[in-house]
Amino acid sequence: MKAKKITIGIFLGLMALAFTKVGIETLIDPQSTMDQVGIELTNASASSSMRAVYGGLHLVFGIFCLWGAFYKRESALGLVCLYTLGYTIGRVSGIVADGAPNEFITSWIMTEAISGLLAGGLLVWLRQPAKVAGNVQVA
Repeated sequence: MKAKKITIGIFLGLMALAFTKVGIETLIDPQSTMDQVGIELTNASASSSMRAVYGGLHLVFGIFCLWGAFYKRESALGLVCLYTLGYTIGRVSGIVADGAPNEFITSWIMTEAISGLLAGGLLVWLRQPAKVAGNVQVA
């Protein structure tokens, strides 16, 4: 069980860093984040929306993953699975509808898909009961 806790904790810690980084950067300068995908924020409403979704939401996701690394691993892994599934579906539908994205988005498709698969695999591993040898549970 200790190996599971450490492995999952490291993964969720890395996810926390990634989410928090995007969140803080976007809260500070949403246009800089959107420049990566060629979106120009031309008014206060557009900037506010990006601060909400890529800033505040990502910051809270990061905090939740950090908390989950120590306390609620299953819930945090579930969040990462849902997040990455949603983004992967959205990005693939964009490719089907609009064609190939730029290199930045292509790298994120891979990152999100791999992160989702890892989170799903770790979630399955976490849910597996410990093996029992005699009367002693073995992790």
